[in-house]
Amino acid sequence: MTRIAVPSKELQLHIIGSRGDYAATRIQRLTLSSEIPSETKDELGNSAHVGEAKDTPNVTLSFSAFDVGVRIFSALTGTDATAYPAGGVDISNLGQVDAAIYVKDPDVSDYVKSIHAHKLQIRDFSFSYTVDGDSTEDYTAIGSSRRYLKYDVQTDLITEGTTSFTLTETPLGLNNGDHLLSVILDGTYLDEVTGTPATGQYSVAGTTVTTFDSRVARFVAVYHSNPSGTNWSDVGDVNLPVAIRGKDVDISISANDISRVQSVNLNGNLNVTAVKELGNREVVGYQSQVPTIEGSLTVLDTDTDLISLLTYGTVGSGMEWMPGEGCANTTVTLKIELKDPCDVLTPFDVKKTVYLSEIVVTGESYTSNVNDNASQTFNFKSNDASCVIYSGAM
Repeated sequence: MTRIAVPSKELQLHIIGSRGDYAATRIQRLTLSSEIPSETKDELGNSAHVGEAKDTPNVTLSFSAFDVGVRIFSALTGTDATAYPAGGVDISNLGQVDAAIYVKDPDVSDYVKSIHAHKLQIRDFSFSYTVDGDSTEDYTAIGSSRRYLKYDVQTDLITEGTTSFTLTETPLGLNNGDHLLSVILDGTYLDEVTGTPATGQYSVAGTTVTTFDSRVARFVAVYHSNPSGTNWSDVGDVNLPVAIRGKDVDISISANDISRVQSVNLNGNLNVTAVKELGNREVVGYQSQVPTIEGSLTVLDTDTDLISLLTYGTVGSGMEWMPGEGCANTTVTLKIELKDPCDVLTPFDVKKTVYLSEIVVTGESYTSNVNDNASQTFNFKSNDASCVIYSGAM
């Protein structure tokens, strides 16, 4: 009997990177789409179209989650969330990952099908914080390969062996002749070959994977398999807050607490460009350029302190302000702290910090409506292309 539909509770997003498989929690929305560029071809002497000439597909994954910690960001940057770098991780480390979407059987705790996207590059991100809403983080990743699979996307994380690795399940062959969906050796994607592998390559014989390059830390294999038993389990993380709302988001600019903040939005773009080559049906990879990070901050108008701070870098300076104008190199820092809503003893535990070391004003607007409070919105950008994410407080 055909099922009615697939509800959200029966669908999961897994991020697969250099440290294995992470079943992403607090996901609110996801979209995996593909576009296959094609051109209709004609010819002299033919009253009908000859057909379509197709190019490399464009695959896009976008997803949104409640911003409650560093676990998603850690999976996307190849860092260990349980031993997160004390000095933070810059957004420039957002790299390449696989993504797997699992669909649950409506009657038993097992997968009924799965969707896999190979070697996706994070293209852009946004962090949003509002006074009456939930904190959110959004990401968009791009690639050129995705498959709908009948069975499971199996991920093996192996930390033993040097150039020979044994899979836990038997891989099901793919239509392109490969045995595995992806192999990531110490953070680097390898290519499958049928003969003896050279550097950057691997071969498969049964359940044995052989690489030319030796493992230093981790070997990750991703493949299609049909394991026995029921393999679905609900996602969840009791160590993370359910959500973090505006009352638990602190904003400070150059160590000054800012009052009456209504919203802060950060939008980053890694400015990636696709690299292709003759004879390859997929994109070879993506080259990241200097990131651009822009944002906006909206406050209720109360005094001139914030205008002074954004114009001259200090509070209570000057008698006239034209923020963002002129050539004065006035840069200030922006720090966003997300605090644990379950902590009732001060100082409240900080779950995550977003820090921009240099922001400059690029524009502003002043708004007032009848029976409402006057507000001012400042648009800004990162002057040094840096946005560092910390686990906990800085």
